[in-house]
Order: sequence, then structure tokens, then C-alpha cells
Amino acid sequence: MTTDPGISMAQSLDIQQPFYRDLNSEISLRNYQEELVFGVFEEWRSGKRRVMVQLPTGGGKTVCIGALVQYFVQQGLKVLAIAHRKELITQLSETLENITKLPIGKIKAGIPPAPHHNIQVASIQTLIRRQPFPEADLLIIDEAHHSASKSYTDVMSAYPNAYIAGFTATPTRTDGHGFLQTYDALVKGVTTAYLIEHGHLSQFKVYGGVTINTKGLKSSVGDYQKGALEKRAMAVVGDVVPAWRKYAEGKKTIVFAVGVKHSEAIAKAFNEAGVKAEHLDANTLDKEREQALDRFKNGETTVLSNCNLFGEGFNVPSIEAVQICRPTKSKIVHFQQIGRALRPAEGKPHAIIIDHSENWRYHGLPDTHINWSLAPISIPSNEFATKCSCCGHCFLPFPHELKTPVRLEKDEDGNLIPVYGITCPSCLTKLDYRKGAGIALEPDGNMEEERIEGKLMEIILEANPEYTKEIDAAIAKQLEKGHKRGWVFHHLLRDFSGTQFSVGDWRYVAHQLGYDLGWANYAWRDSQVFASSEF
Repeated sequence: MTTDPGISMAQSLDIQQPFYRDLNSEISLRNYQEELVFGVFEEWRSGKRRVMVQLPTGGGKTVCIGALVQYFVQQGLKVLAIAHRKELITQLSETLENITKLPIGKIKAGIPPAPHHNIQVASIQTLIRRQPFPEADLLIIDEAHHSASKSYTDVMSAYPNAYIAGFTATPTRTDGHGFLQTYDALVKGVTTAYLIEHGHLSQFKVYGGVTINTKGLKSSVGDYQKGALEKRAMAVVGDVVPAWRKYAEGKKTIVFAVGVKHSEAIAKAFNEAGVKAEHLDANTLDKEREQALDRFKNGETTVLSNCNLFGEGFNVPSIEAVQICRPTKSKIVHFQQIGRALRPAEGKPHAIIIDHSENWRYHGLPDTHINWSLAPISIPSNEFATKCSCCGHCFLPFPHELKTPVRLEKDEDGNLIPVYGITCPSCLTKLDYRKGAGIALEPDGNMEEERIEGKLMEIILEANPEYTKEIDAAIAKQLEKGHKRGWVFHHLLRDFSGTQFSVGDWRYVAHQLGYDLGWANYAWRDSQVFASSEF
């Protein structure tokens, strides 16, 4: 990466200048947005230059970005904002222009550059091909959960004096890498539950059940292998329209599919059933995509089925339902998908989430609290992962680490084997890595299973007052006898009505025992297994 040594001059920023929540005569920050922005300034003032900022989908992170940008440009400083998708670049540019009332330069293929503007919004793909980079005192990274990758870290390294703020709803990764080497601090915003409670996001109903079987599927790059998963998902396309008719008839709906063929098959099934539906994916021409979105927004199209397109940067508050036909191991994908329906709109009493997988149980419901962190999270064993010999952390090597071997070795047959140098993201130990030397578990023999019966049902989120009395009595007995908290779960199953509890009842148990609400999802599933084993 090349750049001018004077490319970032953030030392000229007066960080003590007052900050105002009224961004202009039309736009003001909400209280929680103001607190979030103040939190960023506090980290900067303490000397932590690179700050990751977390705010749930629908919380208004683009407005918070605009507040930071305005603070800099009002002092005559320059800003570079980076995103990785056209929709994000468009949304970010429009919001920044609306807040600052200044023209925006865009660094993107097919758009004439305007380097004289103090605010530049760039596609990361275009930016890394155009050097030297523009001057910037503030570097903004949108959807910053991507920013641990080499293209982003190279750009960040080119601005050693600039203030950096990376925004995301989900500061986590599926490859075992965290963000401790990328950011100095994490500022966490309010929870989705708070946004729902205060009317900034919609209430929701969830209908879940296992109709797409993932048992025995292998993983690749932190998620299910797409080809095998799509094959299984195709086997249950016939379930999609009936489920929609039962739970979301006539509702403006986004369907998330595994792959292009799967998405096309879903759209075809809707159309054959007399429901106007269209398919879009990342390869759809821009003009065709815009026209399809216009038809969806004005109600001409009821259902939009997509593959890897609307998880990020898609803001249509009138969406009433999402139908999840893509099982995923990624918490990022899960919360981005369900977040599409949570924006409030006139005439929408609640969002509808139809989940044909168990994503909701594995990753949580929209209001599940997650204790986000910059620290890496060890991933499950698979044939692509490696386990650190020093700390035991399991992770996937970065792609750029596997481009050039550090040496060649001979195997027992005399063949040359490349050895790559990788770094454990947890303890930073330097390790040798040989392709194909992962830590895969033995197959469980269930790869041939492609169809699993599992009817969809409403996931009841409210506790039954009759059962709360039983729960309170069980907890009182646990405290009296001095038992551990886990005793309550087994006692409720054996001696009370635990097998009949809804998720809402188990959420009440979780709250009373001080567990995270996500515990209730597993407790409910285990109670169903226990109930079925009694017969």
C-alpha cells in the first residue's frame, strides 16, 4: 500500500470542541445515539484511536456516522468512509449529504472521482486499486465486522494518525478471529430489546421449526458448505408457500435462500401459487434490481426472494415479514436477516419471522442480549480449521496467510508440501499450517438424510401466569435447599409442567435465575426432547 506520509492529519482536530445532538434543523440524534457518539469521543480522548462501534440493525448507525463526520468537517478536516456494497455506499452518501449539506465524492468504479470534496465515500474494492489514497483525518468503516480482512487492515494501516470508527450491528466473526488486533476499544450501544421497548423497532412474532435438515453437513469458511446445504433446501421448497400463506398471507415479505437456484425455485413456487414474487441476487443487473425494488416498494410485488443480497444495507421499513430458508452458523447472517423486518412502519403492529431452520434457537431471538466483545471466539472443529498448540484456540487461517508458503517440506513419499505461516488470533503464537491438516471430526453417518419432519409453530414469547407460580415455587425450593441453579430446570421437568412450557415460560425462568435469555431457547428444545422420550 502506498500513501502520502501526510495523508492523515488528525492531530489538528480539536477533540475538546463541544458536540451538539442537533445535526441540522431537520435531524437530531436520539438520546441513545448521542450517548453512543459520546462514547466514541471518550475513547478517542483517552488515546484509543481505533474504535469499533456496535449498534443493532435499525438503531440508526448511519445517523451516528453522520454526527461524527459533521464534527470533523465543521473543523475543516477530511473524511473517508468505506463500505463494501453498492447499496451501502448509496445509503451512506445520501445520509452524509443530508446531514452535512456538503457534496460527497465517491470512489467507485463507473463514477467520476471528485477528490476536491472533503467527504469521500469509497467502495473498498475500488479504493485498494486506486493509490495513493485520499487524505483523511477520520476513517469510517461501515459493516465493520468485515474489517479484520487484509484489504481493510491495509487501508487502516495507511492512516496512522487518523481517528478510526468502525460501525457494525454484529462485532463477531465465524472464522475464530476477533478484532483485538484491529481495534483498540469497543463502544456498545443499546440492545435490540431497548429499541423495541421504546418503539424504535417493531414488536415481532416468530414461527419456527426444523424443515431444512443440517445434520451431518460439513462446514466451509465458518458456515455450512453451500452446495450440500442448497441440495437439502431444494428438497423442501414445497414447504415455503404454505407456511407463508398460514403465517404471513398478503404481507410484504423478504425470503432468504441458500443459493441462486434455491431462490429462483422459491420465487417460481410463489408465482405458480398466484403470489407475485421476484428473485434477485448479487449478479442481477443494477437497473433490473432497482426496477424490482421499486415494484416491491410500491406493492406491485409481494415477495422478494434473494441470495446473499439483502443481509446488509437494505432499509425498507414497510417490510412486514422475513422468511428464513437459509440455515446458517453465522450469528452475523442471522441477525442481519431477521433485522430486515424490524423497522417500524405505519400499519405494522409487529414483524413476522418465519424460520424454516433452527437459526432462532442457535443464535437467539431478536431481543436476545449478546455480550459483544473484540476477543476472538473459538470455532467448532472442521477440516479447514487449525488448533493452536499453545492456547488451544480453534480458528481458520486468513486467506492472505495461505497465499505464499514460508517453506516446503517433503512428506513420507517424497512429495513437496507447502508450509504456511499463520498467527493464532487469541495468543498471537506463530504457527505452521499445512493444507488438509485440519481437525475434522469423523462423519456421523447422516449425510444421506435430506428430509426431516418438523412442523412450524409459533414461538410463544410471553410467560403463562399459571406456570410462573410453579416456577416461583421451584426457585423458592432451590434457594431453601441450597441447590445449584441447574436443579430448577430438572425439577420443573420431572415434578411440574416443564414439558408444556413455551419459550416465554423458559425465558421467565432464565430471568428469575439470572441466565441470559438465549438459555431459554435451548431449555425449550431440551424440554421437547424430554417430553417425547417419556412415551
